[in-house]
This record gives sequence, C-alpha cells and structure tokens, in this order.
Amino acid sequence: MPYRDPDPTDPSVLVGVELPADAEATRDMAWVLAEEFARLGFGARRILDLFRSPFYAAAHAAWRALGEAEIAAIVEECVGVWGPHARAATGEGD
Repeated sequence: MPYRDPDPTDPSVLVGVELPADAEATRDMAWVLAEEFARLGFGARRILDLFRSPFYAAAHAAWRALGEAEIAAIVEECVGVWGPHARAATGEGD
C-alpha cells in the first residue's frame, strides 16, 4: 500500500460526517464557541470578529445562519458572564 493512501480497514482513519441540525443546535454551537473565547479573555468585539471571519468555519457558519444581531446578543451574554473574570486574570480585553 502506498504511504499516503489510507487503508480502508484501519480503524484509526479519521472519518468526518455532517449531521443535520436545526436552528436551536446552531444557536447552542454559537453559544459554546462564544463562551470558550470569552473564558480565554477575548472581548466582545474580538469574538464578533471571529464569527465574521470565514477562517473560523463553524463560528462563521453560525453567524451566517443566525445573523449579526443574534450572534452579538450571544457574545454579549457570554462576555457578561465569563469575560470580566478572564480579563482580570490575563489583562486582555477588547
């Protein structure tokens, strides 16, 4: 077998699948992503920039599906809960 070709019988081969999801699942995913970045100390503006960037595919897909206003509300809620604690520890902000 060539070096780069995966062996179909190898149980360690990574296989990605896309699962159907509704708007509520997308909203949950956006909340989890925003919470993660808020816990890292990112400010609201910086998190919104991540959602707007196509480089962050999952966050950007949620931003396109839910819209700017809903993502901004989610981000503000997450930063309101987690942001001050993380920013105080890291010295980071917007």
